[in-house]
Amino acid sequence: FINLMRNAETAMAKEGNITIETSIDYNLLLIKFIDNGHGIPKENIEKIWEPFFTTEKDTGHGLGLSISHNIIQQHQGSITVESEVNKGTTFTIRLPLAL
Repeated sequence: FINLMRNAETAMAKEGNITIETSIDYNLLLIKFIDNGHGIPKENIEKIWEPFFTTEKDTGHGLGLSISHNIIQQHQGSITVESEVNKGTTFTIRLPLAL
């Protein structure tokens, strides 16, 4: 969760909002991290899960989303992203309530 919030903070360049929403959908816990930052260009969407991929050369190492993705998968969950440049990004985590 910290990795997602730090990415949102960086994307907003010190101004904006981060919203965290939670809900239950059948046997899944849904957690959404929503920011109104600069968004992710379409050509980078698939790359964000790769280790060491970063667009923030001075501040990041490109491991946060890769690590987050792997941890969520190890808990039989998933993480998806929706983003629009100059509008913001939403990461949605889905975790099973019972295994």
